[in-house]
Amino acid sequence: MGRPGSSFLIIAFVTGVCVGTFAQAPSPGAKTDRINACSLLTKEEVKKIVPWAAMLDQFPVEEEPVGTSGSSCNYPNVHIQVLPYTPGFVETARKQEKFEPLPGVGDEAYFRDNRGEYAELLVRSGQRIVTVQKDIGTNRTAETEKPAVVALAKALIAKLH
Repeated sequence: MGRPGSSFLIIAFVTGVCVGTFAQAPSPGAKTDRINACSLLTKEEVKKIVPWAAMLDQFPVEEEPVGTSGSSCNYPNVHIQVLPYTPGFVETARKQEKFEPLPGVGDEAYFRDNRGEYAELLVRSGQRIVTVQKDIGTNRTAETEKPAVVALAKALIAKLH
C-alpha cells in the first residue's frame, strides 16, 4: 500500500456515494467558490487536535479538488473535505449510510464508525458540508476517536465563518 493515509482516497469514494450530488446546483444563494481545504488549518494545527507519530511528519499534506466547488485535504491520519451544501445531500448520505445524529456541531452533524477503520463525521454549516475521516488505528474505536474528530470539525467550521 502507498503512504499512510492513502487509503483515505477509498473513504472519499465510499463516503462520496453522494459525489454525484455535489454536481447538482447549490441551494439558492449558496456560495460556490471553492475553499481550499488545506488552507483552513495548518498541518501543525491539525496535529495538535488529532496527533500522529512523528515519523509521519515527513509526508506532505495533499489537496485535491472534489467536483467543481469542493476540495479535500489528506493529513497523515485524517482526511477532510469541504463541499458546497446541496439540497438533499445530508438526507441522501443519512439514507445510504448508518450515521447517528450528533447535536452541538454545526447546523447538523452525523457520526459513524466506517467499517471499524475510520471515525467519520459529516457536518453541515451554513452553505458548506465538512467531512472528517480519521484513521482509527490499532486498539482504538470510532467512539474513542469521536472527541478528536468533533474538535477538528469545530476548528474547521470556525475557519469557514
